[in-house]
Amino acid sequence: MKTVTLGAFILLAALPTTLAAEIINAVEVKTPSGWVRGYEENYDNGQVYRFIKIPFAKPPLGKLRFQKPQPIEEWEDVQGISDELGPSCSQWQFPMPGMDDLQQDENCLHLNVYVPGKVSKDRDLSVMVWIHGGGFIFGGANQYHPQKLVLGGDVIVVTINYRVGFLGFLTLNDPLMAGNYGLWDQIEALRWVQNNIGAFGGNPNSVTIFGESAGGMSVSLLTLIPSNKGLFQRAISQSGVATYPGIITKKELEKERADQFLERVNCKDKGDISETLKCLQDIPVENITNAFTLEELQPSLNTSVNTAGLTPSIDGELIKKNVAYPWSVDDEIYSVFRSVDFMSGTLDGEGNLVYMHLNDEIQKHYEFNVTEKVPLRILCEISAPVYVEQVAGNVPELAQEICDFYTTAESVDAQSNKVCEFGGDHMFIVPSNIILSIHGKNNENAKSFQYLVTKPSPVPFGGDPPVWFKGAGHGDEVYLMFDFPTIHFPEEKRKNLEETKKLSDDMIKYWTNFAKFGDPNDESLPEWPRYDVNNKRYVILDIPITTGENLKPAATALLNKIIEKGRQGIVHDEI
Repeated sequence: MKTVTLGAFILLAALPTTLAAEIINAVEVKTPSGWVRGYEENYDNGQVYRFIKIPFAKPPLGKLRFQKPQPIEEWEDVQGISDELGPSCSQWQFPMPGMDDLQQDENCLHLNVYVPGKVSKDRDLSVMVWIHGGGFIFGGANQYHPQKLVLGGDVIVVTINYRVGFLGFLTLNDPLMAGNYGLWDQIEALRWVQNNIGAFGGNPNSVTIFGESAGGMSVSLLTLIPSNKGLFQRAISQSGVATYPGIITKKELEKERADQFLERVNCKDKGDISETLKCLQDIPVENITNAFTLEELQPSLNTSVNTAGLTPSIDGELIKKNVAYPWSVDDEIYSVFRSVDFMSGTLDGEGNLVYMHLNDEIQKHYEFNVTEKVPLRILCEISAPVYVEQVAGNVPELAQEICDFYTTAESVDAQSNKVCEFGGDHMFIVPSNIILSIHGKNNENAKSFQYLVTKPSPVPFGGDPPVWFKGAGHGDEVYLMFDFPTIHFPEEKRKNLEETKKLSDDMIKYWTNFAKFGDPNDESLPEWPRYDVNNKRYVILDIPITTGENLKPAATALLNKIIEKGRQGIVHDEI
């Protein structure tokens, strides 16, 4: 096979085409970690080089299971695969319409690099690092194909895996098993980017971390860890921030879930933590991922805001206090956060997660069918009391305030949407408002931006909603940014996707402008006003794009009052 040496890399003969690219050529890049092989994709509007399955840490196997990731040593063999669908971390299967089903492997601490145009260490391109969502229990980097972002914004995009579920977030509240392994993975991936992205033509001093749902919460959390200073310069949290009250699980729930888990995998009552850890490191990984069904780990309306017990935890090192509650803007946890440019946003129909979690048991008990309605009793007897208990303790009058606020007599459909609206408000919209106000208050060092998506997706990830549901549902903006397989979509849905192309192009420009300049605006786009704590302006992403001011002030005031009561009643939870 003929090879042509070109600077720091080698071009090889053409290989078979994949994923809408006309031609694929192999290319090898010398990084500080070792040689990496990637593949060329040619599109009508440009060229992308993709490098798939690059290890950024040692395999988390055996004695490295339930431990912080260990830095990868320089490798000898060339890394990288031709298939764009590398493995995800071990997890439960969770099929999502329009997304690839991934292979699973416990040896999963890999990332992918996508480079526009040509690969040259002299290019100095801005870098965007994508952290996938999935409730901290499922998902993978390889489900997200960022070629639209890469070509549309002339940026390098990196997508990363991190451990999820028990493997990523089980804690025994002991230094030997403190948890947060998934967060440590994200940090190790960012360290690898700092040390290696220059070989691909990336600028390590212009890195933006961005993610959606649990990925957005992860992004937000990473900005609240002072030791992460310098790993990134900008951050985008999409439909998820650290001020969501369910992100930090209560210690008693963590212990309850851990005890259940240890019993199911036959590692309970081993005498001490070291023996328990050894037991957990010796069992097959399938014993861990099969210990609970996915249904058992989904948030349940009638038990807690988060029943999984598999979210980031207060470990005394990465997270030292409950970050879900607002503290003084001068607190150390905000030192990095308020130094980086920050964008946060939500969708107007985030509450679609409410009807998705109304299982058959709840529907039977309350005598309704979710395809027809969601009754007010779900809000007043389940959602509101559980939320207040989680945030502020047993205060029935506050739950009643929520019930009254979200009650309407307009119609059955309107009431159903109001019940869902509370879910979207307390999980996503109000937490986003709160953290933006923390970032923007008297901040001369960094810029803040807010958005609201109101354009529903033609291919919603949760499937088509009930006919009564209104708004853009959770995850509906992701298709505007990433390429997903559409071959199995009905023709009408593919046609509707084409109609959103201009909005997709504009959104990609906004995101990549922010990544490059700290400001989403340019002369070709409708103006996106900067957020400030006085007028709280934001952009509305729809067809056409418009702007708004002071998103949901009444709901924010109500829930803020409950959150403040909870904050006053807690200790800093330091270990």
